[in-house]
Amino acid sequence: MLFLLTVRFCSAQTRLDSMIAKLGHADFGDVYQVKDSIVNRGKEAIPILIALLKDTSFVKLKNTADLIYPGADKFYGHGWIVNYDIDWISVRAAWRLEEITFQNFGYHEQTISEDQLIKLHQQNYTSYLQTGSHDIDFKNKTPKEKLIAYRQMLADSVSKWWDKNQSSWTRFKALKEALASPDEQRQSLAFEFLRFDETKCDGLTRDSYQKELMPLVQKIKDSKNREAEQAKLLLDDKEYYWLKIKTKKSGS
Repeated sequence: MLFLLTVRFCSAQTRLDSMIAKLGHADFGDVYQVKDSIVNRGKEAIPILIALLKDTSFVKLKNTADLIYPGADKFYGHGWIVNYDIDWISVRAAWRLEEITFQNFGYHEQTISEDQLIKLHQQNYTSYLQTGSHDIDFKNKTPKEKLIAYRQMLADSVSKWWDKNQSSWTRFKALKEALASPDEQRQSLAFEFLRFDETKCDGLTRDSYQKELMPLVQKIKDSKNREAEQAKLLLDDKEYYWLKIKTKKSGS
């Protein structure tokens, strides 16, 4: 029995490693093929994606068809929008990571400023003193160097977040926290998942939604913030088609 469990674990790890490797491919077809599979690995995938946040590689995507993203070469007037600069491997990892965790780690933003760099540096100043890994002379950096430095600091912040939360983290808990958060980007990730996504979220049932999530959704609807319309559309789905799509996909 122990042998079978070991083989099964090793096989699962090998599959995850293969997915992560494909995430770094230049062909968007390969990336698209594994994007949801990685999210479905949930907690298991998080530390691997966090490690990739330190990767400074730029891998220009090809065969993107009508994908709309910051590095797109052509705009067809329609298509699937991804608001992450996913020509960078670190941002590709963050794209999957933020979808799993419903967190806003800062990778969704298109531009950075010196104030943002200084703020992140101050947040992590003790660790920088110990490692000496970052330079704060941002004024003398090129835009590309600033961008890389900024993302390296974001990666440090994400690592600290995971160190603090990994023992108690579940995706359902993360979903609930996102809906309760004042951060509209986190709310947006939550609604995108609830209304359209088919990836796994253990603990999400009709009963748990009604008892724990629906009051939060109603509060967002009443707030009339940027996500209020999404909240209304979710609440208007009296037949729970959004949930049926998920349960049908999982076979449960």
